[in-house]
Amino acid sequence: MEWEGKTEAEMDAQMEGSWSIDAGGLGYLRASIGMMNENAVLRALFPEKYWSRRSTDEYDFKAGYEMLNVLGMKYLMSAMSDKPMDIGMEHVETMNRQEQSAMAIHGALTQLADRLGASEKFKVYVGAVRSLGSAVEWLNSLFKFFELGMEKQDKGLKPYPHISW
Repeated sequence: MEWEGKTEAEMDAQMEGSWSIDAGGLGYLRASIGMMNENAVLRALFPEKYWSRRSTDEYDFKAGYEMLNVLGMKYLMSAMSDKPMDIGMEHVETMNRQEQSAMAIHGALTQLADRLGASEKFKVYVGAVRSLGSAVEWLNSLFKFFELGMEKQDKGLKPYPHISW
């Protein structure tokens, strides 16, 4: 998340949390390419302009929070049933392309790791959240991300998501 007046300490805190799925309260939210359900939630919450053009327009976190309440339940139900998220037909093509990209990246990285003789613990992971506990942790982080956004919004700091894709 970006906002007006972000301090260097706030930027540093975001970078420290950059590989964690629970740094939403710092304004950093992780959803790697292989995290299909998590990206489906984010695609439903954040308009295309933040994904394709990296818009710096202020995002209405208060309005998004209401949608998050509904999507959060769908997300947890999906995690419990081990079924893909259903976020609507308007996102199907984008999510299909993402899934194809995730599989290609995962395959290429696995082959590279094999060629380099990397052990299992050094292979790059681009897969999905696989347990209900991790899903709850990620969703909690997303709620904290939105709560921080609402706080910045209340202070007039014009927060918006910066999606690094």
